[in-house]
Amino acid sequence: MLLAIAALIYLGLALGVILVVDNLVGLVFRDPRAPVQPSFFDIGRAFIASQKLYRK
Repeated sequence: MLLAIAALIYLGLALGVILVVDNLVGLVFRDPRAPVQPSFFDIGRAFIASQKLYRK
């Protein structure tokens, strides 16, 4: 049982490291063919604005 939990934690950490490295490489080497994606700040501002409109 303990071995299964350790294996799941190991796989989770490995996938997390892969995602972090992939995002860092994506920041340095941008694909010119890829569409420009909005930043998280813009998404946050849009979410806050939609919440303000919903409350009125």
